[in-house]
Amino acid sequence: MKKELKQKIEKLLDAPGVYVFKDENENILYIGKAKNIRKRVKQHFQKQQKWIWDFIDDIADIEILKCENEKEAMILEAELIKRYQPKFNIEWKDDKNYFFVGITDENFPRVFWTHQTKVKSQKSKVKSELSTTHYPLLTDYFGPFVKGSELKRFLTEIRRILPFRTCKNLPKKPCLYYHLGVCLAPCKNKRQKKKYQKMVETLKVLLRIYLQEDVRIEGYDISNISGSLATGSMVVFEKEKPKKSDYRKFRIKKVRGQNDVKSLREVLLRRMKHKEWKMPDLILLDGGKGQLKAVKGVEIPVVSLAKMKKHSGKLYSPFSKNFALLDELPEGFRNLLLKVRDEAHRFAISYHKLRRKKALRI
Repeated sequence: MKKELKQKIEKLLDAPGVYVFKDENENILYIGKAKNIRKRVKQHFQKQQKWIWDFIDDIADIEILKCENEKEAMILEAELIKRYQPKFNIEWKDDKNYFFVGITDENFPRVFWTHQTKVKSQKSKVKSELSTTHYPLLTDYFGPFVKGSELKRFLTEIRRILPFRTCKNLPKKPCLYYHLGVCLAPCKNKRQKKKYQKMVETLKVLLRIYLQEDVRIEGYDISNISGSLATGSMVVFEKEKPKKSDYRKFRIKKVRGQNDVKSLREVLLRRMKHKEWKMPDLILLDGGKGQLKAVKGVEIPVVSLAKMKKHSGKLYSPFSKNFALLDELPEGFRNLLLKVRDEAHRFAISYHKLRRKKALRI
């Protein structure tokens, strides 16, 4: 390796982005993406990996394109490979690469998945000029998703609790999906526009969690013994980790006896009065379908989780009588919701035990 190239590699950014290997004639040899550009480029030149890459000795220059995150780098990498067709990039030279979920901007948005990389999402900073597919409606795209089968299974399972439409045109009468309980049938229930749009907002948040984006989740639980010294907990997760400085604990003041739903509602209403507290993207309740009665009038997306075994449970929403099985959802998604639920449970019990100890001292 030439001294100039070695020095350039040492000065590369420790940041996500795309790197481009060129030969001495400025021809593009290879395009790659990385969570850490400098670390990944260095790996190409390690002895144990050099035999895999036939072009290493031909590299004369390296260019980089910094991205906001690894997912943005994934999209940009795929687009540049299609545009420049580097000799040593085997994958992503056709139109079928990563998957995206599209949600149309309509009164009753349609949800679909696609291979296309031309995403007109208002949130996306990466533009593509490669797709020949055109959609007549402004559409938000979520992705990229690497595993198509996992994405399809996720959408199928989540549709049990968020029964969104998938038809391109609204029919004149409800179809089979409505009778199966996986579509709210906006073709029939056109007065449910607000409810349907709130459901779609919940879906968008769950997609962001699946994509491991920065989502703020608040988890809630109630703890008591026969209704005495009842306490409520609020835990907060950001970037998939607990943010303990934002945790809050509540003494149940208005509810008499053991009524977890009313106690939970009291906690939520008191929490919502604190406009100075940062609002969550999602509320997760510890419990089943019944606990969702506590969130009437709360505009923030909400789901409830009834834990079954150590790594499984049932997920409910206000939009369906059905439930989604956590076992059928992606591991990262499943584990995060379980962590939030378990932490809310732990925090509620610890505060309840503290109140009991203080009461016994008196």
